[in-house]
Amino acid sequence: MIPNIFHFIWFLPESGGKPFSLFHYIAIKSAYEINKPDKIFVYNNKPPDSEWWHKLNGMVEVIKTEPPEEIFGNKLYHLAHKADITRINVLRENGGIYMDLDTICKKPFTPLLNYKFVMGKQGRFRKMGLGNSVMLAEKNAEFLSIWIEEYKTFRSKGHDKYWGEHSIKRPEILSKKYPQLIHIEPYDSFQFPLYYSFCLRKLFVKNLDFRNAYCHHLWENGSYELYLKNLTVEEIKTKDTTYNKLARKFL
Repeated sequence: MIPNIFHFIWFLPESGGKPFSLFHYIAIKSAYEINKPDKIFVYNNKPPDSEWWHKLNGMVEVIKTEPPEEIFGNKLYHLAHKADITRINVLRENGGIYMDLDTICKKPFTPLLNYKFVMGKQGRFRKMGLGNSVMLAEKNAEFLSIWIEEYKTFRSKGHDKYWGEHSIKRPEILSKKYPQLIHIEPYDSFQFPLYYSFCLRKLFVKNLDFRNAYCHHLWENGSYELYLKNLTVEEIKTKDTTYNKLARKFL
């Protein structure tokens, strides 16, 4: 049984980074309101100083956590890969539901809590792999133990051709070897629409209802400058878009 506890990661690089913003707050608030979790943990190396972070007071428990520098002797160059390792280890040790901070919950994950481990297909037509922005696991899930061992061959140095080799493609390969250890949700459960510009418009410009979605992934790397950086409460309240209509109930 997967426990109803949530895990989020907020790592800041040495040089600083994006501020903890309105949409980050909504990611956690939506999980809190929709899923009524027993606990919400945020794994954090540098507490942000922003109004939206402070609004979470009493809603989350902060776990001081430093990003790992290597895995099986292989250097981790990018903060995203350090977060990849952290989320696997956190789920192995505790069980629960991991979500990226650029997500928003739409309906409860309750129907999925009886599985051992859950990931969602990334992409409707292309074989992209399994997305690790949303994962559900029972404590000591065997799939996670097998997956972390695969990082012995980790070789990415950042945004290169190996970027998603272990985080996205490798779990799909393992799912074919160990189908009894994982439940795979359809493409439109967790990570749809995708990160292409015309897909992001479906979230931030158009007003659509993706009925099968438990949550949406906002793809911050591609949507931040255009849609998320200057997002305001007023815009969420007054402009009817797919994201805004979901988000306004959590303000």
